[in-house]
Amino acid sequence: MSAQTGSSPPAGPSSQRLVDRARHRVARLLGEPNPIWIRELKQAARLARTPIILLVLAVLMTLLVASIGGMVSRDIAPAKAGVILFQVFFSLAYFVVALVGPAVAANSIASEREGRTWEAVLLTGIPPGEIARGKFLAAYTAISMYVAMLAPVGALPFLFGGITAMEVVIAFLFLFLIALLSVAFGLAISSKMASLRTAILVTLLLAFPLSICLFMAGGTGLSYAAHLAWPEVPEGPPIWLPVAYQRVPLGVDYALFLVLLPIAAVVVPAWFLYQVTVANLTSESDDRSSGLKTWFAVCTPVVAAAAVVPAFSVDPPERLAAILAGLCATLSYLTFCVFLFAGDPVGPSRRVEVHWARSRAGRLRRFFGPGVARAAYLLLAAGVPAVVALWAVGHQLLLDASVGTPESQTRQLQYFAVYALAFYVFLVGLGAFLRARIAAPMVARVLLLTLLFSIAVGPWIVAAIAGLVTEFSTSESALLVAAPSPFYAFVMLSKAAQGDPGPVVVAGHAAAAAWVAVGLGLLAAARARCAALIAQRDAALAVTDALLAQEDEAARAAEQAAPAQAAAPERAEPGGSAAGTLA
Repeated sequence: MSAQTGSSPPAGPSSQRLVDRARHRVARLLGEPNPIWIRELKQAARLARTPIILLVLAVLMTLLVASIGGMVSRDIAPAKAGVILFQVFFSLAYFVVALVGPAVAANSIASEREGRTWEAVLLTGIPPGEIARGKFLAAYTAISMYVAMLAPVGALPFLFGGITAMEVVIAFLFLFLIALLSVAFGLAISSKMASLRTAILVTLLLAFPLSICLFMAGGTGLSYAAHLAWPEVPEGPPIWLPVAYQRVPLGVDYALFLVLLPIAAVVVPAWFLYQVTVANLTSESDDRSSGLKTWFAVCTPVVAAAAVVPAFSVDPPERLAAILAGLCATLSYLTFCVFLFAGDPVGPSRRVEVHWARSRAGRLRRFFGPGVARAAYLLLAAGVPAVVALWAVGHQLLLDASVGTPESQTRQLQYFAVYALAFYVFLVGLGAFLRARIAAPMVARVLLLTLLFSIAVGPWIVAAIAGLVTEFSTSESALLVAAPSPFYAFVMLSKAAQGDPGPVVVAGHAAAAAWVAVGLGLLAAARARCAALIAQRDAALAVTDALLAQEDEAARAAEQAAPAQAAAPERAEPGGSAAGTLA
């Protein structure tokens, strides 16, 4: 019987079909909710300050919106005043959710560790994933109460006019989605910190610039792009997405940009933050890599597809720029993943191997397990096809364009993609090699970042010091020195319009070939190093197992000899008594 609901949990699924398993999960969630979530809710219900804080927030927001509405409605029409109040209220609500959500979530796990109750949570036997889900649900419930308290205030712009009720409802739905991301972000930071003050400080220091950048880029910045695509959407206001859902006509662009891309923009980072939280809560001897690697394998095609979508909707003259922007975004994502998996262990621990053997894990599951070589192969297996697919789709789109010179544009795309792909192979090999040689993951990442910065900027500095770039605009020999830099791909891009490949393009291709060779060599060296370390560990464990086996044999022999030694004096005692009597 469930301790939370007082009812018996449901039995297992009737079959292994997807529908039956989904019904079983829903029934289990209703009959036996997450115990961590229930415990956090009971603790929050005992706090007397929570309703006071919510009441004060709602009153202050009401007074602010009402005062702004009163001042604005004197000079302009009520409909325009309603639009202004709509933008002001939801902008303030966005920052409340984006800042309070991470702070509330950062208080969850770090407070357990600081209060020395985290060990008691682990001793319950609850898996790390269930702990993370319970903590997330508790923090999300708390921030949802803030949004729910602001709901009556959010209806005030609708009373002025200029805004429909559906736009207000959609704006509140997006507030809940932003709250989901903010809580997941705070929970990921909290799972890594041991001190509550440090967790809150680091979370707020990161949340402030990220929330401002997201508000300016995703709000005001994208509003101009949305206005170019759909004139019904006003340009400039940061809260434009609810208006677009209501006013943009249905079509392919509506489904791509207003349905699929927002879903991907929420699911991909939310899933990543969840897996990071689970990995931080998992012991170092357990499998901390499978979740993140599964996320990478699934989300890489999604990111590549999202990167190529804008190229379908722009005008043909701007298609090359859109494809290159998508390639740069995809490569930035892949570079981040290289740094992410630079913290993978050298190989699976003995505990993970035993668990694999008991569960009869297949090759695919073992491939997604811990290991530097496995992570490097996964980065290549998922990243290289994604870049090649972007290249192929972009090539076809440029050929289908009816303006400009498609041959020149396809040549530019080819030069850029080849160099970028070659440097990515080198970066994967370098990350694997550094992790195989350095025991501390953070040191390996810092060294990788330092080397990447040196390779990207160093050739240009050397060229400047040598005096080779004094006539940059006329001399091509000055550019050859910078061929090892990844930014050299943009130089090849500008030179690709020429029919004959000059020395600049030849040097770029030579550097790309060198990067591929060096990257594959570093990857082979990393694999050999990891194999040697794993062999040393297995040999040491074999010696330890042999010593333990000898100790067990000695203990068993001593136990078997103990009854015989105890029976010997008993047999000798009667003989000794008879001899004494005869004497």
